[in-house]
Amino acid sequence: MRRSRDGRGGRPAGPVVDGGAGQASLTHGSVGRLVVALAIATMLQWLGAFAIAPLLPLYLEERDVSASGVGIVMAAFFVGSLLSQYPAGVLTARRGHRPVLLGGLVLYAVGSVGLIVSPGLGCDAVVRALQGAGAGAFEVAVLTAVAATVPADLTGRAVSAVYTGQIAGTAIGPMLGGLAGEREMDLLFLGAAVAAAVAAMPVLILLRPDGGASVGSDGLHPVGHAHPASPAAAAAAAAAGPRSGSPRALIGAGAGGLLLVAAVNGLSVGTYETCWSLLLADRGVSTEMIGLSFTLFSLPYIVSALPAGWLADHSDRRWLVTGATLAMACTVASYSFIGSFWVIMLVCCVEAIALAVSFPAAQSLLAQEAGRVGTGRAQGLFTTTQTAATAFAALTSGALYTANVHLPFLLTAVAAVAVAAALPLLWRQVRGVVAAPEKDLAAGSALAAGDVVGTGSVVGAVPVGVGHRRVT
Repeated sequence: MRRSRDGRGGRPAGPVVDGGAGQASLTHGSVGRLVVALAIATMLQWLGAFAIAPLLPLYLEERDVSASGVGIVMAAFFVGSLLSQYPAGVLTARRGHRPVLLGGLVLYAVGSVGLIVSPGLGCDAVVRALQGAGAGAFEVAVLTAVAATVPADLTGRAVSAVYTGQIAGTAIGPMLGGLAGEREMDLLFLGAAVAAAVAAMPVLILLRPDGGASVGSDGLHPVGHAHPASPAAAAAAAAAGPRSGSPRALIGAGAGGLLLVAAVNGLSVGTYETCWSLLLADRGVSTEMIGLSFTLFSLPYIVSALPAGWLADHSDRRWLVTGATLAMACTVASYSFIGSFWVIMLVCCVEAIALAVSFPAAQSLLAQEAGRVGTGRAQGLFTTTQTAATAFAALTSGALYTANVHLPFLLTAVAAVAVAAALPLLWRQVRGVVAAPEKDLAAGSALAAGDVVGTGSVVGAVPVGVGHRRVT
């Protein structure tokens, strides 16, 4: 593989490009710096958030909050996210990723401190909504940053790298929370605020004020923005997609199917947020083991994330998403019928692998369908859809669980089966594999400019978000 060099000691300058295939490496240059910054920030924010998440329902129960009240507090987080995500996408498109990233972290930290001084249920819901608004803005800005800077044929691997940081946070955070226990929740709330503040450091250090990766001594142009003199830049702009950034203009058959995927993932997130800890506690599982369950979910996800990103860049992403959605339906339906904690964990590992495959594939598809112009708005619309479904499920699943322990899990599974059945019909005309011309365009731009650059793309998130146990 031939590497371009900067003429100062022969150090590799930026991503490595093979003149024949147009492949770029995430280990050098501005793409690598961007992904490192976002992965570290995401890991720290999720670490603090998931130190709280498994224990918050139990903490509220100890304060004599009913199951329905627990659902209200959990849903408030997602209502806050819902209200912030589409505006955050618009703001990101206008102002860049960096200020939205930092603003989201500040809001989350303020909400975490607010939980310490909250006198009751109503205030708990308000400060949780503030946390949600910050987390929602952060999520939109992170995934839009990837969309606007990473070449299309590397989107899957870049997203998987960011999600690896996310899931690493979900693996470590619950262990710390379980060690502290629900009687030390004030300490955990403070720790979440500190983690959000520390997460701002890599953003400040490694991202330029406009949100791109900092230009180091290699002097590269931002990845995703072609050299002004490059003939390929004009061709990339002409193929960038629809010029209108309105929600209506962004929704086609491909994006419509992805919105359904976001909705069903949101239903599972909301169900787990309210019912997961309650389900395990009803089976006599200790607080420490409940925290461990999040870690055990995270490990197979981390192992699978990078191979899954490679699959998203080289396989038919439509079938990856469809198969993963169907697998999720099977696992969600089974949890409430299993009495053994360790059998539940085995099923949970299967779901983790399915989600590791689904997320980068779905995001790459949305990047393809939205086009460059719709970067922020497409991400905002996608995450807003997921968050709306999450808020609905978190609000209703507590009452459903009280009525019948199986009900919230089975209803979510039915919705997932319906979506998996609809996707092949919706995606008949959608391109499933990254097109070779996009790779050639990125390579041609690099060779014409004498630097290593990539074509821009838009990415949407299934998140969140997220592993299915989302940031809270």
